Amino acid sequence: MKHFIFLFTASLFLLACSSDDENPEPEEQNVEFKIKKYTEIIFDGNGTPNGNMIEYFFDENGKKTKDHIIDVFGDKTWEYTYNDLGEVTKKSRKYLNQPIDIVESYFYNSENKLQKIYIDENNDGVVEDSIKFTYQTNQITAQWYTPGQEKKEFHFNNNRVLTSTKYIADLGIVRDELIIHDDASNISEIKQSTAYFKSKKNYEYEYDGKTNPFYNEFHNFYFNIVKRDGGLLSSHSLFFSPNNVTKTILISSDPSENYIITSSYDYNNASYPVNSETELNGVLQTQGSYEYY
Repeated sequence: MKHFIFLFTASLFLLACSSDDENPEPEEQNVEFKIKKYTEIIFDGNGTPNGNMIEYFFDENGKKTKDHIIDVFGDKTWEYTYNDLGEVTKKSRKYLNQPIDIVESYFYNSENKLQKIYIDENNDGVVEDSIKFTYQTNQITAQWYTPGQEKKEFHFNNNRVLTSTKYIADLGIVRDELIIHDDASNISEIKQSTAYFKSKKNYEYEYDGKTNPFYNEFHNFYFNIVKRDGGLLSSHSLFFSPNNVTKTILISSDPSENYIITSSYDYNNASYPVNSETELNGVLQTQGSYEYY
């Protein structure tokens, strides 16, 4: 419906401004933009910048080359290396003015599916932990080497769309996520339950109908973007849908955790976001900016 409204409004505008037809605006509607850099400034509970920020850098193929993060733990970067197929082969972390500490190495099988991640926590050549990936029909399992049964299952439908995840430890399912999509392939709802804490969280999402410049890489190369086994999908709302999230509603079994996050955007002529603001329960939370090739 938004597209029809836009076209109707645009038609009225052209009729009203027919005298300007001699110098028309450049047509960008069919241009594909590649994200170059995303910057996010973070604010405190009073809507004041708190000194924290996130920067994501990408190459011309849409591959993330570096994360720069300033948070309560310090000023750090993650850098990424890829093979010729665009699959990540190494992620390395370093803090400002310090040598590289963590190195994650990614290995693939003969079918170019992720097989193992080796995690060197001190960049000294000693692997402290690893994750092994196995594949079944409509399921991927990430099994940690750590003694015990710690693993994560990813479940898909026949169209290879992620429909649920399960985090499993020695005592059984610790946490699971049920993932619901709308007709535009956007994630409309994530239902989380945690057995140990006996808690439930329900995330609901609304969208703008505009292009999300991060989605293709996330959809095609999930483990390029997420850390290790991915953690909670709800923490990746910037990436996980074809359109940009405009509202996130959390309804928790603990009402004190409930919130509403709203996001607004400015767009270029091709409907790609160039600036954004998010508010948490009406208080400014982040400001984002997008740069393109």
